[in-house]
Amino acid sequence: MDSSNLNILERLERDYPTTPEIVRLKAALLFEGVQFDPCLVDAASWAFPNFMPYHLPPGVPAIGGGRVVQTPYLFRFPDDTQARLRIKEQSPFKVRRTDEGPYELFIDGTRVTATSFETRQPWADLITADGTPMKATGLSQHGDMLVLNVAPGCEYFVVPQDDSTRTRNLSCKFCLYGLPDKRMDPLGQELYIIDVPEPTLERVVEACIHPKTDAKQLYLVGGSMLDMQAEGDRFVQIAEHLKRAGLMDRYYVACGSGAIPRRSMEQLKELGVRGACFNLEVWDPEQFQRVCPGKHEIVGRDAWIESLEIAVEVFGRGHVMSAFVGGAELEGEGCFASPDLALESAIEAGEFLTARGIHAVYSLHWKMTGKNRGQEPIYTLDFFLKLNEGLREIRRRHNLPINADFFSKRAAYMQLEPDYDAASNEAV
Repeated sequence: MDSSNLNILERLERDYPTTPEIVRLKAALLFEGVQFDPCLVDAASWAFPNFMPYHLPPGVPAIGGGRVVQTPYLFRFPDDTQARLRIKEQSPFKVRRTDEGPYELFIDGTRVTATSFETRQPWADLITADGTPMKATGLSQHGDMLVLNVAPGCEYFVVPQDDSTRTRNLSCKFCLYGLPDKRMDPLGQELYIIDVPEPTLERVVEACIHPKTDAKQLYLVGGSMLDMQAEGDRFVQIAEHLKRAGLMDRYYVACGSGAIPRRSMEQLKELGVRGACFNLEVWDPEQFQRVCPGKHEIVGRDAWIESLEIAVEVFGRGHVMSAFVGGAELEGEGCFASPDLALESAIEAGEFLTARGIHAVYSLHWKMTGKNRGQEPIYTLDFFLKLNEGLREIRRRHNLPINADFFSKRAAYMQLEPDYDAASNEAV
């Protein structure tokens, strides 16, 4: 049949017949989004909210007298597959709800499946004992995973010059998340200072202790420090508080730091931390230097990889990951000349790391400048599926499926690796 007569799901079924159906659907939604429907605003009253409000386009009637509305952030499908919800006017997909029944997903008017959205958990609307909103304690959530970030400011943005009176920005080219800004103030973070203030840790632990987080994983992250030993000490301090609160038994706790020293890893393991994720971001040595100048200059790619290998010795095979920003190597001056080169590099990363007991996980990089700022990923849909097909085969060959205790499909809202492996397990 001519491709012009196929909708996107039919085309993906034809071109990727070995990819699980739910994975094809999730990938299509990540790229195509859904049309706006007022039912999305209704769902936002109980769903985990998008961090950016939606501006109603011309021609769409105002809702509640306003033209800026909240929408859910994450789809949740009946099998617990999770996907980021995007709104695109030209999407073939639409979510509908009638007579207070279930939400349903349609493509070109044809029903695809029932669906829903990730629920906003009770802890997010509460306050701590000292009157701080729990959602302002440095804790956030997507599905199974709580993300604890009590020191968000990244020192790579402000690397001191030799005379210490000026700084250089050596942050990763794609990153705005770690920009030192007003988020640091209520958390009491000071750049170049290791310790996190005790009240900050007490508040975030209080939020984690809440009995209804509906989470299984607790992922510790923070802005990078210029001294890897200092960064290791900071994560040990955080882990000590979690240990005293009994949270190591409740959650699978993982350290999402930089390439910290072995001794820091061993201390974390002794405290009950079970996994580690040190993010290379891009694989190719030249692209690593270009995209991650701070990691290149302050740590070095070889040292970063060695740290990942040591992490396997400490935490065990399948308990170590390195995340990659899919598309960063295809944007900006000096980027790869073709997507084929990027795909070859990504597959090489998967082969090298998986053979050593390390998971390579790819998130989509969204354009940060231009007309479509924040709306379109650099990778194409087919590129992303080809990459994930290749990574799945590598994991199969090395008998290293994604560790669902560490990274479940209900925690992966812009990645496909857990979805592939979970679908394979369910098919057995």
